[in-house]
Amino acid sequence: MKIGPDDAGQRVDRFVRKVLPSATLGHVFKLLRTGKVRVNGQRVKPAVRLADGDELQFKLPESAVTSLAAARGGGRSGGGRGGGRSAPAARSLEALRILHRDADVLAVDKPPMLLCQPADDPDEPSLDRMVLDLVGEGDAHTFRPSLAHRIDRGTSGIVLFGVSGPGLRGLTAAFRERRVTKRYLALVIGAPEEDRFEIDLPLARDLSDERRGKKMKVSRGDGAQEAFTEVRVLARRRDRRFTLIEARPKTGRTHQIRAHLRAVKLPIVGDPTYGQPQRNRDFRVAPGIWRQFLHAHRIGVQHPCRPERLEVTSPLPDDLARTLAWAGLQMPEGTR
Repeated sequence: MKIGPDDAGQRVDRFVRKVLPSATLGHVFKLLRTGKVRVNGQRVKPAVRLADGDELQFKLPESAVTSLAAARGGGRSGGGRGGGRSAPAARSLEALRILHRDADVLAVDKPPMLLCQPADDPDEPSLDRMVLDLVGEGDAHTFRPSLAHRIDRGTSGIVLFGVSGPGLRGLTAAFRERRVTKRYLALVIGAPEEDRFEIDLPLARDLSDERRGKKMKVSRGDGAQEAFTEVRVLARRRDRRFTLIEARPKTGRTHQIRAHLRAVKLPIVGDPTYGQPQRNRDFRVAPGIWRQFLHAHRIGVQHPCRPERLEVTSPLPDDLARTLAWAGLQMPEGTR
């Protein structure tokens, strides 16, 4: 089994676990220790990382390898080509807007109410399944194109995918090390006193209302995590009813922008979890918005495989543009 660039960089024990999913970790260690699995003809320790061009050999009967690999089902599953695609996803695929595409990175404009990853319902479309249908799974042994981060179902805008092994590893490292610049547009109820400010409030899971699913709250107790969001006012209403802001999260906590804005009494228009329920019912009638006015507008990151910075912009979708006009506000020049 020859290792290509998409599978390279992995620890050999973890790679073997993916190729032989029925083998326990202890079994994998034993295979390596006894030389039943070798790299370039040599015994190796579990922590050795595979390189492009390495040759992995299994000194096992073919029937044993087949049995240990049986859980793979003859190939990857879960939404790739070959029957996993749902009809709704197939119909939506043609409408999927690609903002950037090269051999390593794909930037997609996620429409609102589409999940980034599959839910419990196998028939519900998801962005990652659609992207697999679009780009294919390639010929790597364990790698497949995957998203490098997620945004909420009701949030629209940019999502980055790694479509090669080096691309995905580079992007996930950039997000983990906070080297990605993310800018979101949000329409909030109320008016902040300052045009620029930072929200520095730790967040933790709110268990008081499980009906709302995963909900966050400001907390300084056990389990709370630091969270920072920079906010810049882009446009104000003279009557101070609505404000268009740009939010730049410096950390990547669940629902961070939504929970932070609620905490400073600037709830997002239409937000079903952190907004104002009665106002949200009114917003569904006029201007006709059924989700939070939150849009992943711009993202910037050093390209993981090229000596250049990747900058991607997503235009405001129709429902948010309509809502902004209804509120009597306009996008400033340079942010459209």
